[in-house]
Amino acid sequence: MGVQTLRTHDLRRGIPMKKVTVLMLAVLIATVAFADDPMKGIDNSEYTIEAPGRIEITGELTDNSPTFNRWRPNDYGAVSVDCMLPMEYNYTTEPHYDLYCLNVTDGEAIEVVVTESSFDTVIYLYCDPFDPMNSMDNAVIFDDDDGEGLQSAIQLTDNVTLTPGNDYWLVVCAYSTQIGTFTIQTSDNVELCGGVPVQSSDWSSIKQLFE
Repeated sequence: MGVQTLRTHDLRRGIPMKKVTVLMLAVLIATVAFADDPMKGIDNSEYTIEAPGRIEITGELTDNSPTFNRWRPNDYGAVSVDCMLPMEYNYTTEPHYDLYCLNVTDGEAIEVVVTESSFDTVIYLYCDPFDPMNSMDNAVIFDDDDGEGLQSAIQLTDNVTLTPGNDYWLVVCAYSTQIGTFTIQTSDNVELCGGVPVQSSDWSSIKQLFE
């Protein structure tokens, strides 16, 4: 959600100065909260999915969900369809995550959008394999806030074009250590591997499901 601007006509309607001070303080706190991460910010850009696409994923991160040592690129908007996205910045937190194996049906750009969440989401897309103990390798794209508010999205403008027949791994986690529920929708050219979403505990157990 964007921060609403307090206009002068609101003051003329008789909003108490104490309330104005509280609003200004809330904005200041939000600004300070993101100060440690220069790339962190609220993005209200719109995505093109207006209804459920080919698949809709509903998941939940809990205290029992696995964690991983995550990294991110210094170039926030970088994409590597060759699975070589440089992961140069090491997050200090090890968040809980959920993992889904995806395929594509054509070579057109994909869209993967967090449409609802109870926490500040972050998503990654990896080529196969994804190793939670070595998350620097095989990355395609990372996104924090390109959806609505603090939700994440791989948008058509990111031009993420994948190879039909190859497996890709969608990682969903929180910006810090939050847990909660989320819903993801995709463009029509994205499907789940084998038609079944996979929640992981470790890479070795997941790999056995697809061998």
